[in-house]
Amino acid sequence: MDRTRPAVPGREPAPDRPAPGAGLSTLLARTRTGVLHLHFGERRGQTVLLRDTQKAPLMVIRPFTLPCGTLMVFIVNPTGGLLGGDHSEVRVTVDGGARVLILTQSATRVQPSPDGQAATQDIQFKVAAGGRLEYHPERTIPFAGSAYRQMLRAELDDGAQFGLTETLASGRVQAGERLAFASFESRVQVMVAGRRVFLDRQRLVPGEVTRAPGVWGDLDYQASGVFVGAGVVADWPAVPGQLATGFTAGGAVWLRGAAARGPQLDRAVVEARDALRRQLWNAPPLQIRR
Repeated sequence: MDRTRPAVPGREPAPDRPAPGAGLSTLLARTRTGVLHLHFGERRGQTVLLRDTQKAPLMVIRPFTLPCGTLMVFIVNPTGGLLGGDHSEVRVTVDGGARVLILTQSATRVQPSPDGQAATQDIQFKVAAGGRLEYHPERTIPFAGSAYRQMLRAELDDGAQFGLTETLASGRVQAGERLAFASFESRVQVMVAGRRVFLDRQRLVPGEVTRAPGVWGDLDYQASGVFVGAGVVADWPAVPGQLATGFTAGGAVWLRGAAARGPQLDRAVVEARDALRRQLWNAPPLQIRR
């Protein structure tokens, strides 16, 4: 768009100037956006990291090959957590034949947001036929006064395998911050060959609604997940009153759980994950090295 100013006799038109502080705010916006793009493939029967783009504060440490042949990488954020206005962009592509496991080095700590801005995260996965991608991040802990919004989209070809588990705390429970965050939003969508097989949306705003039975009740930790594979699940992993699994209308396997203690729920999730991996993918339990 052509923007001009009327000429003043004897004076050159003044150039457009940014508003005071605009340059600083733009710079801060750029530096507070972490970027991580990873592309995995298969070379000579082994999964390798072909290309990566990293922009602080997001980065990965050197990949490790697990005994089962899966390539494991840790996403690292060396800062003290996510601040209001921070944005993370993660893009992962997995070619056919590659086996990839992505973990986070530590819990995602969402710091208070005095100005009300949400910390946001946008994650996109693409997995080709014959490829496998698993994403099992550490727990998300929203501090008192924090706001967080995450969008995760996985696009799979027919014949691709995908697994995701996530856990969320009601806050810093030991510090007395139960359900003291401002808001938490999450949207997870899984597509197979352009067809949606899983959609999970959550929006939590602490108050009477989040204390109602069936949402949080007296529990402080929740888990969710989804798995896609061609195998048949005959032995459904479940813990009465704590964790359940089942099929979506699109044929994906969903996982949902809640518990009073985090380690208790973590154990149930790992057991369910291993059971589903074995039945859907004929894969052995993960032997994670930290």
